[in-house]
Amino acid sequence: MRLALLKRVSIYTVCVLTVLTAIAGLLHTKAGRPLLARWGLGCPMRASPEAIEAARINSAHTLRGSEVAALRPALGFALDTMTLKDVKAWAVRNQLSCEDKRVGFLQCDEVPLAALGSHGPVIGQLQFGFSPASERLVNITAWRSGLSGEVAAAQLNTVATRMREQLGVPTREAGARSAAHLAAGAMHTAIISYRFKDYIADVSATNIPGRGLTLREHYMSARD
Repeated sequence: MRLALLKRVSIYTVCVLTVLTAIAGLLHTKAGRPLLARWGLGCPMRASPEAIEAARINSAHTLRGSEVAALRPALGFALDTMTLKDVKAWAVRNQLSCEDKRVGFLQCDEVPLAALGSHGPVIGQLQFGFSPASERLVNITAWRSGLSGEVAAAQLNTVATRMREQLGVPTREAGARSAAHLAAGAMHTAIISYRFKDYIADVSATNIPGRGLTLREHYMSARD
């Protein structure tokens, strides 16, 4: 009985942290900035590129696992190998609308999955983070908002299946990846996470009030 209770508490905690992370990320997207303005707040995450990179490394040290990943899938991009110049060239080839939001941070809007050699719902915002010293790609986050339960569940399951084929069983998994669960109420969430020594990935769907189902894919290098 005690073990079952601890398991339920652990799953609940993972879901809560995922929801808070998704909301924090959403508030710093184009869609979320009006909410910050309405609340009379500026962005609390404005920092130097060096400070942001230090935060990524500290986060990687805290979150990463002990084994090296056999693969490091990241929407078709090569972490620690591709540069800012490479990603901008990809954007030009695919006629995408992209903007340097700050040094080391590039955002592309309304990215069709055809540009990534795949298919599925358009990525509303695709964000790239680069190491300030080398301009190498170290961080990718993809956001889709306003999805129906069916679309969110289908895309989440597509990504989960592909990652399981490439990486094996997730390090953590919580919440039902079903349309019924995700659409049932506010803050209903499903998440899969992978933790390796050199790679971190989180894919989640969260029912955010006023925004509908929000799908977030996050891929990060855990190398120093």
